[in-house]
Amino acid sequence: LVAALAAPCGGLGAVRAPVAGHPSAPARRTANARCAARAVLVPSPFSFPALAARFGDANVDFSTTSVDFGLGLKSEGSVTIEAPLAVVWSLVTDYERHPEFIPNILASKLERVGNQMVLNQCGLLSNKLKFRADMRLAITERYHRELKLQRISGHGFLDFKARYSFSALPGDTCRLGYEVQAVPCPIFPMPIVQHKVKKEVPRMLSALRAKAIERQSAGVE
Repeated sequence: LVAALAAPCGGLGAVRAPVAGHPSAPARRTANARCAARAVLVPSPFSFPALAARFGDANVDFSTTSVDFGLGLKSEGSVTIEAPLAVVWSLVTDYERHPEFIPNILASKLERVGNQMVLNQCGLLSNKLKFRADMRLAITERYHRELKLQRISGHGFLDFKARYSFSALPGDTCRLGYEVQAVPCPIFPMPIVQHKVKKEVPRMLSALRAKAIERQSAGVE
């Protein structure tokens, strides 16, 4: 990537005397600046347009794209849930039971560090390759509005930020949104992480919807 961006701009080799017909040093600097400006606008290595995936009877809106010059990714998804906002909020914040209803969450343990809630969570990235991500995540709640998770430490990701958003809709329904921005460790090939996120975010939202409807039907909040 560096070589590809640098080649059209001229290298940073030894200083050479001006040659007839060649641009002067100021002209070369101007050209390099223009090339650098163009490099900033190079499209992301991958980008999927917004999709409407169907999981069972759930329609999940979803999109993903790369960030940080292709080293990370950002994904967004949302789903309408036929249950009141209070039920959906209670479900998503039932942290220690996440492995029961969120696919590929293997373990989830809540602790308090002073006034900060911290979630210790283990997730499966690839069963075939035995890739797992273990992270300590700081929790920030805005009651019935949003939930943020941010990596404190762990392995699997160098950076990880996730956000759930909650919007009440007419008729005791709710719109649940989810967005995540992450930079995986170099040992995790980006195509695997990209495929996993593309597959698992809609699957997770569908699973949350199904569980919220189940709880609503059972009268559980």
